[in-house]
Amino acid sequence: MAQDKKEEIDVSRRRLLFGFLDRARGAESAPMAAASQTAPMLAQANTAYAAADFPAAAGFYKSFLQAESDNAEARQRYGECLYRQGQYIQAKVEFERLLQKDRKNNRAILFLGLVLARLDRVQKAAVVWKLFFDPHSVVLQRELNLQIALVETAAEEQLPAAASVADAVERVLAQPKTA
Repeated sequence: MAQDKKEEIDVSRRRLLFGFLDRARGAESAPMAAASQTAPMLAQANTAYAAADFPAAAGFYKSFLQAESDNAEARQRYGECLYRQGQYIQAKVEFERLLQKDRKNNRAILFLGLVLARLDRVQKAAVVWKLFFDPHSVVLQRELNLQIALVETAAEEQLPAAASVADAVERVLAQPKTA
């Protein structure tokens, strides 16, 4: 009977420890499983994500989320994997789910705006990006503000190309973070 019971992992302690280590290294924290049965699947997803194997990572994250649907970090990465594969509609759904639970999730706001830009909805992307606020990401904040201003000041027929808006933001995301 003891083996049938789901073994819970103390995620809060692990997250605290690994969160400090990730911040010290300047790395984005990886999602953590709440149950021992799902931990290996999540480890595979995180490994594939780190290797930029987004199709494999998306499959693992999707399976993991069927077991632990409330894991926001895994859902975020799943949405990013979908975005990186050009599956913008599906990615949009994932980022909107995240924002329903946490309206101030900057990463979800950022990627929802990118998805909208890729879907040629730059005006909606600008509205979403207005919700983004991160005083620790000055360069990214500056780029988003610039894109918002370009969209807002342009006449309807003179809107910036959606791809150029998304590409400009992605260039900033690709830059290494400086401390």
